[in-house]
Amino acid sequence: MLIGERLRQTAARFGAREAAAQGAQRMSWGQLDALADRCAGGLAALGVRPGDRVAIQLPNSIAYLVAWYSILRLGATAVPLNPRYQPDELGYLLADSGVVASIAYAPLGPALAGLRPGLPLLRHVLLSDLSPAPASGAAVGGDGVLWFEGWLAGQEPGGRPWEAQAPVPAEAPATCLYTSGTSGRPKGALLSHAGLLWNIDQLLQVFTADEHDRFLCVLPLFHSYAQMACVVSTLTLGASLVMMPQFRPEAVLETIARERITIFPGVPAFYGAILAGVRPGTEPELGSLRLAVTGGAAMPLAVLEALERRYHVAVLEGNGPTEAGPVAYVNPERGPRKPGSVGPPVPGVRVRIVDGEDRDLPVGKVGEVLIQGPNVMLGYLNRPQETAEALRGGWLHTGDLGRVDADGYVFLVDRKIDLIIVGGLNVYPREVEDALLRHPGVAEAAVVGVPETTRGERVVAFVVAREGQGPTPHDLIRHCRQLLAPYKCPRQVLLREGLDKNAAGKVQKLALRVLAEQELAGIVEE
Repeated sequence: MLIGERLRQTAARFGAREAAAQGAQRMSWGQLDALADRCAGGLAALGVRPGDRVAIQLPNSIAYLVAWYSILRLGATAVPLNPRYQPDELGYLLADSGVVASIAYAPLGPALAGLRPGLPLLRHVLLSDLSPAPASGAAVGGDGVLWFEGWLAGQEPGGRPWEAQAPVPAEAPATCLYTSGTSGRPKGALLSHAGLLWNIDQLLQVFTADEHDRFLCVLPLFHSYAQMACVVSTLTLGASLVMMPQFRPEAVLETIARERITIFPGVPAFYGAILAGVRPGTEPELGSLRLAVTGGAAMPLAVLEALERRYHVAVLEGNGPTEAGPVAYVNPERGPRKPGSVGPPVPGVRVRIVDGEDRDLPVGKVGEVLIQGPNVMLGYLNRPQETAEALRGGWLHTGDLGRVDADGYVFLVDRKIDLIIVGGLNVYPREVEDALLRHPGVAEAAVVGVPETTRGERVVAFVVAREGQGPTPHDLIRHCRQLLAPYKCPRQVLLREGLDKNAAGKVQKLALRVLAEQELAGIVEE
């Protein structure tokens, strides 16, 4: 089945039910299905064909959903991109993906105009101001540049020219999602219609949800986690998706209360910011919220436990790389939840833990996590060598270090690339970060390794203190020594007002390593 066909099925079952909300804008499943048809027909008239790639550069919005569903319905491949990218970043991704059209946020117009001479494949740019009322006419002025809303309003309803084309197989790429690039240039992971739908069908076996649920989407829709946990999930259920363009702790809690949100997918940084930034007792009533889902990065145990205590909500931790759809494992709603674990593999996914030679390791031993299942990507766009390396032996090599317990639950220890080796001994940054977060004065922590002549690497911690509290580097090093073996403890602690994160809420550790090397002089050391 194609995702466009599932949209048709959902609209037939739940046509009058609310599919999406963006502020005062509301759209039913029937309306979304009809607009996806009109937009797909319009793209076909512009010359977009099955197999072509089309960029989406929009904030969270109904316009984003219309664009995504229409591209997939046409049999083209959606390439979601961060609308906040700078021109250099944007130029690389548009060139690498070879898109023939882009549906973009209007403020990106000047940047795209400057980039287009170097992008010969990019024939059409459709600019959106996210307004529910279409602009008068579609012309913007400039070859191939149109106002999205005005252009869409001018498309004929009911036409389905793509149905005259050869059928698009379910194994065709639905979307090209660029990895976060925390360790280098982003790579485009190609995920199929069949793989995405299989992934959500399996995920919905481990927690309860139906058409009456209301999901809050603050996660950026161009990210794989939001695509699965917010878009494909509500599509399959016929549930409602309430979208917010950016994360602000107070606004999120107000929206949960006002919109009667039942399920909130977030990243650990969201939950940590809510706990740190909203005073207990000042929150609105959150009685509708029954599930807080977390993924995308490791959830500190201290944050998970504090969230459950304060809001009396079940927290389900799951995870998986973009290349796996991205849900590979999740703690089940019904059944044991193990704090610190990302849960067992979802039904149908297989997991192995291997050493550096891809040999299986026994239960409890730490090694690289390998994944196999229909959710795994087709490969990386334009990168046959990297694809062969990532999928060697028929298994996705995730680059995550982890272990599996006797019950089959996966515990992610860290990223393979983030592993720190001190005097020949392995130090997992997450373990040190969890120790730092147990200090009452610490709001955020990130740990990196910096090259050192005598011991290989030294452990350096970046720490954000809680408001009104001021632990010193000396205090924090001493705190860690009460919890960790000496070789694991930070040799330096750098206090910061905040930690740079990418759009997925992951700390930019590559940048922190560079910063640590530059700023070691004069820092507390013991």
